[in-house]
Parts: sequence; C-alpha cells; structure tokens
Amino acid sequence: MSLPAPLAIVALSCLVIVMVEVLTVVLVFNTSGFKRLVSDIDRTTKELERISSTGAASATTTQKKRERTLEMQLTYMTRDFYYYRMRQYVITSLSLLSMFYVLRTWYKGKSIATLPFVPMFPFSRLAHQFLEKPAAADCGFMFLYVICNIGIKPNVAKLLGTQLPANVQKATDLQNMVSRFSRLTAVKAH
Repeated sequence: MSLPAPLAIVALSCLVIVMVEVLTVVLVFNTSGFKRLVSDIDRTTKELERISSTGAASATTTQKKRERTLEMQLTYMTRDFYYYRMRQYVITSLSLLSMFYVLRTWYKGKSIATLPFVPMFPFSRLAHQFLEKPAAADCGFMFLYVICNIGIKPNVAKLLGTQLPANVQKATDLQNMVSRFSRLTAVKAH
C-alpha cells in the first residue's frame, strides 16, 4: 500500500531535511576548525563591544588601534566562516535539488491535491508549476515541496542545534560586514 501523493511529498521532504541537517552537523558544525572559528568570532565580538562601549571620545590611541585590529581580525574570520557556510550551502543545495528532481520525475503534470483556497498571483504560479491545464485550486508537487521546506527546515535546525550563537550571527551578518569593511577602508584612506 502506497502513501497518497501529498503525504509522500511531505514525508520525503522531512526525510531529506533531516538528512541535510545531520550531514551539516557531521561535515561542518562538528569539525574542530568550525568550532574554533565560532568561538574566536564570539570572543572577538565581545572584546570589540567592550572596547566600543567605553566611548569614542574617551578612547586612547592604543584603544583605537586595538579596535581597528579587532575589526580586521573579525573581517578575516568572517571570510573564513563563509567558507564553512559555503560547504553547508552546497550540501543543502545538492540534497534539495536531487529530491526536487525525483519528485518532478514522479509527479510532473499531475495534480496532487486540491487546495481549499485559490492562491493569489505569485503563489498561483508556484501551485500550478508543472501542471498541464490546472484548475484554479489545483496544487502541483512544487507548491507542497516548497511549503514543507520553508516550514520544516527552521524547526529541524532548532531541534538539532545547528543555529549559531547570537554574537556570531550578528558579526557575520552581511550588513555588519559591509559597515565594518567601509570603516576599515575609510581609516586606511586617511
């Protein structure tokens, strides 16, 4: 006895998401280099915040040099951090794309469910993707697969503890990186 298509898609999505998170933990998060880098970023961020909290007006030349040095170190550590993140993204992309290919092979052109609502424009394209002459409330595999990935992946990441500490997330945020880099280049220009 086989599962109905919607349940099979949800089950396969959950299985792949758990597999991706476990692979990420084993191949990225549990490596000694990643653990050391995360602790270094956390330590450097805390020290930089401590120096910055004293105030720019009362900072001595030594403190300003130390702050620039820490910002430079944090910039390099963030670059190294994204090397590990790239490994995580490659694992995730390959796994999710291979599952997408399998689902597309099985369910292309088939309506797997009827939605209890008519999706609005951007979602209607997603719901009707790969369907031939769909009715307004028909749902293709793509819609359910994307919804499962969006809804389940963050919860599995929380459950397995693959989320980063708040300091590391803040320090490696792209906006913070750009502002830190612009401050460093402005200092070099003067």
